[in-house]
Amino acid sequence: MKKKLSAILLLFSLCLGGLLGASPINAAKTSSNNTYEINVDGAFIPLDVQPFVSHSSLLIPIRTLSSLGLSYSWNAASQTVTIKNPAGDVLTVTLNNKIASQNGKSIEMVVPAQSKNGRLLVPIRFVSESMGYEVQYETIRNIIFIQSPDYTIDPDQSDLVAARRAAISLPITADFKILDFGRKKHYHSYTFPAGRADMYEFFDSYIYTIVKIEDGKAISVGQYTIGDRSNFSHKAGNITGKNTSDPVLEPLLFGVNFYRDPNTSIIEISYWEDPETEHRSMKSLTNSDYKVYSDIIQKVPGDL
Repeated sequence: MKKKLSAILLLFSLCLGGLLGASPINAAKTSSNNTYEINVDGAFIPLDVQPFVSHSSLLIPIRTLSSLGLSYSWNAASQTVTIKNPAGDVLTVTLNNKIASQNGKSIEMVVPAQSKNGRLLVPIRFVSESMGYEVQYETIRNIIFIQSPDYTIDPDQSDLVAARRAAISLPITADFKILDFGRKKHYHSYTFPAGRADMYEFFDSYIYTIVKIEDGKAISVGQYTIGDRSNFSHKAGNITGKNTSDPVLEPLLFGVNFYRDPNTSIIEISYWEDPETEHRSMKSLTNSDYKVYSDIIQKVPGDL
């Protein structure tokens, strides 16, 4: 029981510097205006308050952790939250206090729990192998992924919308040094080849990232930025050409683009009607069904 509760405590103290396959947050490069998303076992979690960075640690809303099977109660008088796991272990955390209580025993946290917009946020740190979770902070899209060891995802689904949502629910990895200019990621946009979910291009308002889905993993094959006359100003990975005529980008030429205005809940969709013929024409539509991050992917006429 003590081992389980210790693992829970580690969850609340999880720091970005210890995440698997990720680099520590560099305060000099991290904008306070950046937004984050959290994905637990393939499902994006709705957030009523944004996570934020404090002393190089990321704090997330405590209610997010209910997705891991934890329950909690708040005592307004003592400014204390009590968290329980299914095994009955108890963890008590007090607002603005580094000292937490584990089954009645005091333990010091790295940074204290804090309040933002009336919500309690707790710092996240590396989840130990004994707890069995794989945690990864993906810097390309500012997404925190938490996955249980027995979790599997199958992007090869018969439903195209579900397959595309599954694809963007995988953490992006790369075997090359990714482009990072410390810029705010203004918005997120995805482009998929018509009728496919095994590849996409992600755009954050400055950097384009090409991703292929292979064996249940999202692998970036290259990145680029656009400079003068639509030529690449920076590139990395398998991008070898000088502009968007690069062969890696060919499948995306007449693809489907999904974009959400960061200031609204409106999703904009652009696609090509009859993309395989010379009579192709670009169409567009909007949708206001955005509630969680994966809703950026919507059904397109003709299953494109």
